[in-house]
This record gives sequence, C-alpha cells and structure tokens, in this order.
Amino acid sequence: MGWNEPDKDKDPWSGKNQPPDLDEALKRLQAKLKKTFRGSSNKSDGDKVPSNTNGGLLAIMVFLVAFILWALSGIFIVDPAEQAAILRFGKYVETVGPGPHWIPRLISSKIVLNMDRVSDYSYNANMLTKDENLVSVAVAVQYRIGDLQDYLFNVSDPEESLQQATSSALRQVVGKTTLDQMITEGREAWGNSVQDSLIKILESYKTGIVIVNVSPQPARAPENVQDAFDDAIKAQEDEKRFKEQARAYEARVVPIAEGNAKRIHAETQAYAEQIVFKAQGEAAEFLELLPEYIRSPQVTGERMYLDAMQQILSKSSKIIVDAKAGNLLYLPLDKLGSSQPLPVKPEVSANNDNLASSDNSSTLFDNRETVRPTERPGRSD
Repeated sequence: MGWNEPDKDKDPWSGKNQPPDLDEALKRLQAKLKKTFRGSSNKSDGDKVPSNTNGGLLAIMVFLVAFILWALSGIFIVDPAEQAAILRFGKYVETVGPGPHWIPRLISSKIVLNMDRVSDYSYNANMLTKDENLVSVAVAVQYRIGDLQDYLFNVSDPEESLQQATSSALRQVVGKTTLDQMITEGREAWGNSVQDSLIKILESYKTGIVIVNVSPQPARAPENVQDAFDDAIKAQEDEKRFKEQARAYEARVVPIAEGNAKRIHAETQAYAEQIVFKAQGEAAEFLELLPEYIRSPQVTGERMYLDAMQQILSKSSKIIVDAKAGNLLYLPLDKLGSSQPLPVKPEVSANNDNLASSDNSSTLFDNRETVRPTERPGRSD
C-alpha cells in the first residue's frame, strides 16, 4: 500500500483518519459555485428546469450583503472635541458636531479635525527697529482651529499663511519700536501689539485660525555689540534698584519728618496760646489792680515794689545784709553758686531778743542757711 493511495484516508503508521486536503476542498467549492451560476442540475436532459431561480436568489443575497456593508461603512462618530466637514463629490456640504453620523460611501466623504487642540510654532528673524538698529526677535505663537470650513477650503495652506501673517505683524510692530524698548522694559507691550495685529490680519484672510497667545521671547542685539548692550541693560537694572531703594528710604523718613513737623506746629500753637492767655491774665490782673492804685497810689505802689523785689531776690544767689543788724552770718559760698535755693536751717540761739529783732529781716533770707552767734562779739570775762 502506497503512502498516498486513493481511497485510503487512514495514516499507515497510526491507523487514524488523515485531515482533509485544503486545496482539494477549495477546488470542490469552486466547482459547486460554477455549477450553481451555470444553472446546471443532475437530472437528465429531458427533465431540465429553469436555471434562473437559483442564480437570481444568490445574486439578491449578494446584493443585500453588499448593501448592508455599504450602509454600515458610512456610519462614523465624532468626538466631543472634534468637528467633521462633509463633502459630496468633493464639494463642501456642511459641518457636523459631536455624535454619531452617517454619510453615503462613494458619494460623500468626511474630514474630521480636533477643534480644541492648541498647536504652537516659533518664528524668529532679524529686523530693523524704529531707531534703525538691527535686532534679533522671536515669538512663540499658540493657535487652534476656529472655523473648520475656512480652515480647509478658504486658504491653500493655513499654517503657511499664519507664518506669513506673523512675520508681517512682527515687522510692523518692530519698525515702530525703539531698540531700548525691544530689549528692556517694552517687551510685554510689543508682544501684545504683535498679537493684536496678527489677529486682525488673520480675520481679514479668513483662515479659520484662532490665536490663543503670542509670547515674545527676549530680544537680542547683534553679536558685535552684544557686550555693550549687556552693560546698558545692567545699568538700567541698577537704576531701577537704586530708585526702589530711594523710594524705600523716602517711605521710611518722610512720615517721621511729617510727624515731627506736626508736633512742632502743635507745640508752637500751644506756646502761642499760652503766651496769649498769660498776657490776657496779666492784663486782667492789672485792670483789677488799677482801681486800687487810683484810690491809694502810695500804698499800692510800695506793695507792688515789695512783691517784685521778693520775687526777684528769691531767685537770686546774692545775700543782702543790713549793717545795723550786727549778727554774724554763715554764708555757704560753695552752695551760693547753685541755681537751687538753699534751705533755711537756723541754729538754736540763747538770746530770744536777737531772734525777735531778726524777725523783720527773716523774709530777706528765705531758703538760705544762716548761723546766729550764741554770744555777742567782744572780750569775755
């Protein structure tokens, strides 16, 4: 028995059935399909039936399957952040939003793009400023799609149009700005100007692009003068720092000076009021004394003289002694020069007559330390 003898389906080694031949199965299937399409039958030639029945049914089934597949192929779903542009024979028809949609395949097509995705690109170039200096500037532009129809069909290349519009807006702003403003304190200002100008240009072009942000990068001077500009920038930074220090010193000193000025002003007003009130009091006192002086001028004048002398001598360090008193006085010379008045400390005297005779002159020695002798001067027995 050979290895592949006909009508032998068993393996000679194991005795099991062999798996069917795949090529042979495909050939048999093709033969059956050919017979079906030709409408042939196993009957004799005299008993033939119409062959259109089986062929038409199969064609209908194939057509239905193809139609279902065609219909299912037109279903698509748009994500929440996307929009789809519908084209019919290559012509724009409408824009559909998020959700399930259907289009007839081979007749219509779709272009789906993300509307919320923010893209960015950088642009840099050397340009002339208002004061005719060459400067290297760069900006970073962030954008997204705002109108899908304009973005796809109004311009041939939206990104290229955006780059050209950025170049135009940047040159327009740099040409109106000085080099000092570009390099130092005016960067934020000219960045906002570039963004406003770029938005206006894109609106006029109708590119369907929305500018999200324009970030100006630090501008640089030409390489051959870069060191000089670095020194100038450092000097401007030092100027700002010194100004801030001066403002801080002003904020610390000025309130103190204003407070002192207000205090001095208040003291002067108080002193003025004090002098005025004192003068008014003295005038009132004089006016009260005037009628008494008119009635008895001699007595009133002597009284006024004694009061004045008492006030003057009470503040004086000089001692006035009556020569007729004949008393021995102890004068503390080391304390007479002091401004404070000296206390009166009388010594105990043996003669009450001497104490009585000195009562009249005691008013002249108020606040002065005096010593009275216990015996009269002269030779003792």
